[in-house]
Amino acid sequence: MFNMRATARFSIYLIKGGNKMGNKLHKWLIYAVAVLLAAGNISFLFVAKTKASETGAAPALVITEIVVKSDGEGQPYEYVEIYNTTSNDINLEKYQLQYFTSNMSNPANRWQITNKTIKAKDTMVLWLKKYDDPNVPLWEFNTNYNVLLTKDQVYEVKLTSSAQGLHDSALRKVGIAGVDGVPISTALINEGGADGFTNRSVIYQIANSAEMAKIENNSQATPGTVIPTQYNGPAAPSEITAAPKNQAVLLSWEAIEGAVAYKIYVSPSSELKTVSDGTSYTIEGLINGQVYEFRITSIDSEGNESPSSPAVKTTPQEIVDTEAPAPPTGLISVSGKDYVTLSWNKNSEKDLAGYSLYINGTVYGTSETNSTTVSPLKLGREYTFEVTAFDFAGNESVKSSPLIAGPSETVPIPQLLITEAVPDTDNYAGYDAFEYIEVFNNSAQQVDLKGYRIKSGNWNMEITDTLIIDSWDSHVFWTRRQEIAPIPSLAFNHYYFSSYKSKYVDDARLTILENIGGLVNSGTQTVTILNPQGVEVVKANYSGDLVSLGNSIVFSYPKDGSITMETLAGHHKSTPGWVEENQAPPRTIADEVPPFGPANIRAEAGHGEVRVMWDLNEEDDIYRYHIYKDGILEFSVLPSKQEYTLSLLMGNKDVVLEMAVEDISGNISRKSAPITVRPAHQLITQEERTPNLRDPKYQGLWDISEDGPIIPGLVQDLVPQGIAYYKKEDWVLTINYLDDGRPGTLTVTNATTGKLLKSVTLYNTDGSPYTGHAGGLTVSKEHGWIASENYLFQFKLSDLVKAKSNDEIQFINQIPVPVNAAYNVYDEGILWIGEFYEEKSYPTDPSHHLVNRKGITHYAWMIGFDLQSSNDMLSKKQWSGKLDEPAIPDYVLSTTEKVQGAIVQKKGITLSTSYGRANDSVLYRYEHPLKEAAHGTVSVGGKEVPLWFLDGAGSKPRESIEAIPMPEGIVVVGRELYVLFESGANKYRYTTTYPMDRMLKIDLKTLMKDDKDIIKEERKNSKGE
Repeated sequence: MFNMRATARFSIYLIKGGNKMGNKLHKWLIYAVAVLLAAGNISFLFVAKTKASETGAAPALVITEIVVKSDGEGQPYEYVEIYNTTSNDINLEKYQLQYFTSNMSNPANRWQITNKTIKAKDTMVLWLKKYDDPNVPLWEFNTNYNVLLTKDQVYEVKLTSSAQGLHDSALRKVGIAGVDGVPISTALINEGGADGFTNRSVIYQIANSAEMAKIENNSQATPGTVIPTQYNGPAAPSEITAAPKNQAVLLSWEAIEGAVAYKIYVSPSSELKTVSDGTSYTIEGLINGQVYEFRITSIDSEGNESPSSPAVKTTPQEIVDTEAPAPPTGLISVSGKDYVTLSWNKNSEKDLAGYSLYINGTVYGTSETNSTTVSPLKLGREYTFEVTAFDFAGNESVKSSPLIAGPSETVPIPQLLITEAVPDTDNYAGYDAFEYIEVFNNSAQQVDLKGYRIKSGNWNMEITDTLIIDSWDSHVFWTRRQEIAPIPSLAFNHYYFSSYKSKYVDDARLTILENIGGLVNSGTQTVTILNPQGVEVVKANYSGDLVSLGNSIVFSYPKDGSITMETLAGHHKSTPGWVEENQAPPRTIADEVPPFGPANIRAEAGHGEVRVMWDLNEEDDIYRYHIYKDGILEFSVLPSKQEYTLSLLMGNKDVVLEMAVEDISGNISRKSAPITVRPAHQLITQEERTPNLRDPKYQGLWDISEDGPIIPGLVQDLVPQGIAYYKKEDWVLTINYLDDGRPGTLTVTNATTGKLLKSVTLYNTDGSPYTGHAGGLTVSKEHGWIASENYLFQFKLSDLVKAKSNDEIQFINQIPVPVNAAYNVYDEGILWIGEFYEEKSYPTDPSHHLVNRKGITHYAWMIGFDLQSSNDMLSKKQWSGKLDEPAIPDYVLSTTEKVQGAIVQKKGITLSTSYGRANDSVLYRYEHPLKEAAHGTVSVGGKEVPLWFLDGAGSKPRESIEAIPMPEGIVVVGRELYVLFESGANKYRYTTTYPMDRMLKIDLKTLMKDDKDIIKEERKNSKGE
């Protein structure tokens, strides 16, 4: 085994030293190396590494300059300059900068170098970053020494304690060591006297020794540059140019006195080019579109090679483009306490690649957008900022006009504002499906959020693509987990706006932050936005007590000089994409003249909507058109729009419309003259959007069923609840509710054809719209009955028969009942009404919580009323006619929980149970309880009413085949059981696991045959026992 590093360095020595030795000595050394390698003489190789002076070659790395005392509090600009004497780049990974104090053989500090390479014949500045001042930027270092080093030329050595640094006056030693920790070269400081002159350096001679020889102290500091007195040889070439060509680059440079040849270093490439016949050279065989870097050294007649020139870069091109972009214009700044945000006008060149920013002449970095934030900066100091533009060919413009700016005590209102957050919504796959954060651009310029980050809780998401927010506009970020990925943006808009399409957040203003944890619903939380430089630009805090389902927390702009948004309220109606007046500060006032009002306003009434149109205002500073409905602001429309459709309007009711125009300065025109229009009720349709794919999970159900009619009104936001069959007309009726204040709707479908015949809207006895939940629906001989909350609503079937589609039907009675009415059914003269129980969301009266005959608690009632045969109504004994006195039933059944619908027949009672969007439903069937004597009594309204338990104690309940989620009502139509689902409603279809657009028809004969087989099997097993 032998030391590979020593071999490599010794080989370099032979090549370099060979220039000075005679041919005989050269040959002798080659022979000696061969012998020693064969003998495995490690000690010789070690000597070749550490005692370069004995063989005539300089170490591969030498220390050329040290500043032991710098300007500034804490001396933050101390550095050690090293130089690569070889013709090869050296990877400094795990090399060490060493510092010796009292023991000159054992370093007190070893600072490891990582991710850095020093180029051949080039320097590297090892900048000692002080422990107490780690954030000093490179441009401060450059300003201190009046140089323009780049990040590639500097390595920041992070000191690990406050005591570390270079001593100003005591004797110390500095070393640069390899991976093995063995010093390659060392240099003494404060030898024979103090070297601590502020911002002045100690310089060393590059010679054939690992122990550097001091030339002088108190020298002009020149970090990144080796001066001629430090080495033997000609000056480095200057005035280098690189002209791109097709797969080639033409290099040229100024002639150097004493140079007989020049060596060209190309990166990326390890091949060296030597030129001895001129000061230009064309390098061929290059790849078009690849950026190349070129450095050149001079060689004199004795073989001495200079340090390399500054690097130049260019890109070979098939069609050569040497035209640089125009310099950026309009550079402006906004100051914070430790930063400056810069913006400028966008360049118009089609081949523009980006911009470079210079601070005090130092390259700060590049940006693909026309804005950036520079930090950290020192309060009270001013800096010079300049910007250049560069294209894809590598051409860079001249610098923009300089801008002098600095941090300020007075922090402006942030350019980006977090205006709204929704941490809790309906679930999909067990997770909040529609959480969002709304961000507002509080400026007159577009903002590109590429490179910005949004973080909250345990996630931190970067915006990796161009994302433009227009001036004074908002953008919505939909935060969601990977499990929610199947949900489309249409679902997001439906959740917040139902079918009000004019309010939808379009795809250009909606960004999905995919596969993140979302917003936390509890505790104290923070949402933060950071710019591409990692600087926090705005944040918003909220607490769990402000969070509620589907509602937002709204914020206003900071008024305390901070970047933290002011919390306005929680539990607020969500308005994604729309910022309210008090959430953003007033815009800059350019004038106080209000714009002209909108002209030629027209309004067209439709079904449940009104279309408003107007002529475009030609003024160039229009901000928004405001539309008012009945005196209240309905929405604000972008200035490019000339129409807007108001939706979700109640039919047969006047709507008064007005408009106004607002300009950028906040001036608002007078409102237009009112326009009164009356829309009709919305038209109900039958539309199947998702065919039943018959999931094999429910194969047992598919075997005994078929698809029924399309459920009417799903596209119009109706939420189906109850279903009934009017045999006389062969009608399937459904009752539906709406969440937006419009009246409930009853639909009529022909059972034979499955086609929608008509729909009617429902009104209370006093003529007001019926807006209840509309849980159940049934028909008796002459009446229809709707179970809703704590009431029964009664209407005449004759009114329904006479009504035309889109007519209105008024209830004839509103009867209070002693249950939370969720479903109802009529059979054999008895009107049954039942309630739904779920512990958290749908509790019931504690008096209804009864322990059944099996010792299990039932939490719900199903009550029955004997209707009068003479008029198909409740008697005065049952109900006094007063709204504050619930009707007293004739029967009470104690039932299981989560019942959505029921069927009552002579042969028994069937209950449909379901709860939750992802949970399967189950049908339970019982023997008819009234065949038995009452199991007890309960007191209702001061009267003792007989009670029966549906508990299967006398005859076991039969649990049917599992059904798909979210069934509502059930009804028998001939020999089939019709099941109505709400999962296809817009309210639920995007978050349920199985949306159904059709009713399901189950074959009752087969279903009951299954029951009989089960009963026979149970009896057989019972006899066997």
